Amino acid sequence: MEQRFTEQSLIGDIVTQFPKAADLFKARRIDFCCGGQRPLKEAIEERGLDGEALLRELNTLYAEAQNKPAGNWSEAPLADLVDHIINTHHRYLNEELPQLSPYVTKVLRVHG
Repeated sequence: MEQRFTEQSLIGDIVTQFPKAADLFKARRIDFCCGGQRPLKEAIEERGLDGEALLRELNTLYAEAQNKPAGNWSEAPLADLVDHIINTHHRYLNEELPQLSPYVTKVLRVHG
C-alpha cells in the first residue's frame, strides 16, 4: 500500500487533504487546529503513540476512501441519484457539521 502520509506530513495538511483524519486525530488527542503546523512525528512522540500503527491506520482509511466506486451518475435514474446524494453526502454533513462547531468557536476565540 502506498504511504500517502508520513511522519513528516504536517498535521493540518493531512486534515486538509483527508478531512476524515480529524476523527482519528480527535480519538488520539492530536491537535490539528492550532497545532496543525507541525509534523505528525512531533504529536506521535508527545502523546507516546505507536507511530507505525497510527500511520498504517491513517493510510488505510485514506486508501479505502479513495477506492469507493463512484458509479456512472449520468446514466442512473434521477431517483437513484437523489437517494445517493441524500444518503451519502447529506448524511455525512449531518454527522460532520455538528462536530465542527467547537472548532469554529475555538478559531473565533483564538484568532477572532
